[in-house]
Amino acid sequence: MSLNIKVVAKTFEVLETLNREPKISLKEITDRVAFPKPTVFRLLHTLQTLGYVDQDPDAQTFTLSSKFISFINGANRGSELLVLAQPYMEKLRNEFKETINLAKMVDNTPVYINILESSHSFRISDSIGDHASFHSTAIGKAIIAFLPANKLKELLKKYSFSRFTKKTITNISELEKEIAKVKKQGFAVDDEEGHDGVICIGAPIFDKDRYAFAAISISMPKVRAKKIILEKIKKELTATGKKISEELGVKDI
Repeated sequence: MSLNIKVVAKTFEVLETLNREPKISLKEITDRVAFPKPTVFRLLHTLQTLGYVDQDPDAQTFTLSSKFISFINGANRGSELLVLAQPYMEKLRNEFKETINLAKMVDNTPVYINILESSHSFRISDSIGDHASFHSTAIGKAIIAFLPANKLKELLKKYSFSRFTKKTITNISELEKEIAKVKKQGFAVDDEEGHDGVICIGAPIFDKDRYAFAAISISMPKVRAKKIILEKIKKELTATGKKISEELGVKDI
């Protein structure tokens, strides 16, 4: 086992100890994991610096932080989302024969976590793990439009716009207008804003607080995007986003 792998293993042993025994001292952790005290101290210090462990300076004890709990809950929610969304994604692909995308927020960025490719030889597809921008993708717009106001403000304050086509939104003013439009209609559209010749429709998926944490979208070459098909996609996709949200326990969307 390499040195780096050993460090990772030791880190998880410390985390598992904290998970079993909240409010535990450095000495107690050292006794449980049987590592040298300086090693445990360095691991705890690193985890504390990263925000995953809290220390009570008076009691000299350590606990897992709210950031760590949120991290675990987010991972669980992502797994649950994958399972619940799969049949809906398959249904949409079977009906429209186009590429179906699923993305969720990871560290303030939409990340594709599942993609079902179109059966057409001429198709449009990203890759699982790719990031989706907020300003040039339907899936990104569908999420950002339904975030809490303070979160939206924070994201836009430091957001940088990259131009991908002549139709790409390139400033906050344009994006804010687009966000208002998405909120009103309940779905987002990327009409050749990320790639020339590609159109995409996206709909939000909500958490228990009725804010978007994920989205589902359909992408296709614009040559196949007939008006009657697009209208049907908008309706079906919006309904699908709500159904998935309801399966996740969200009420009164």
